[in-house]
Amino acid sequence: MVISKVRPRSEIIIGLGVALLLVLTLFAVIAGATGFTPKEDIRPLAKFYLYYAINWYEKKFWAASPEAVNSMVWDYRGYDTLYETSVFFLAIIGAIAVFRIPGVKDVFSKGILSGRGLSLIVKTITKLVIAFVLIVSIAIAVHGNLTPGGGFQAGSAISIATLLAIAAFSRIFLEERKITTKLMLPIRVLGVLGIGLLALGPALIALSGIMSFVIQNQPKPWADWGFIPGVGPFWLSGNQFFYNFFEFVAVGAGFTVIYLIFSIPELIYKRVLKK
Repeated sequence: MVISKVRPRSEIIIGLGVALLLVLTLFAVIAGATGFTPKEDIRPLAKFYLYYAINWYEKKFWAASPEAVNSMVWDYRGYDTLYETSVFFLAIIGAIAVFRIPGVKDVFSKGILSGRGLSLIVKTITKLVIAFVLIVSIAIAVHGNLTPGGGFQAGSAISIATLLAIAAFSRIFLEERKITTKLMLPIRVLGVLGIGLLALGPALIALSGIMSFVIQNQPKPWADWGFIPGVGPFWLSGNQFFYNFFEFVAVGAGFTVIYLIFSIPELIYKRVLKK
């Protein structure tokens, strides 16, 4: 016998309200009621990015990357990306400060937690999925300057492997393999440090008399210095390849820290806090 639960009236009203809001918003945009109507013509700023992202015949302002979005993120509006990374860094610090509790390792070793994950079938499939996640994430990171993707997307993707492992094998499975906050925190710091050094590198070079600016990638009319040229078999696109890699490390380790902290059962908090 199947027992169905009738959803509360409030949930139905909220669902209908959200659906109605989405429909009205879509209609307002199409009708031009918001004051903004999408145009078929490309705006001048977008034309600039598309023209100069990679242009072998006009390298005056180019970013040496065929991926225009990645060029905007790490070249034309690099300061914004640097601030966003800093905000994410501080958010993780806040989460650690709020959820950090002493003695978690001891509690695990004393066997308070029970259960070793899901069935053998789920664990086997999860292993295959995790392998694909790792491969795809690394590909997104190292090709972010060539194809859609980048460091943040790759870091977010690879952290999903942590969630899958926690769900299928349990948190203890990761702890036993040394995938802990104690390991992930320094890795995250190394990633952020790499971004900072890449950003400040050109400014430090300017001390030697060569005109260059923070986050500078390729030579510009007002600054002759340029990072690794965007040529060669690996298409490094200047410093964008390295920015993506360090962002991949920082974001992947950061999300992993969050997932490890949030996966601590409430039972652990209660037992530790009672002490």
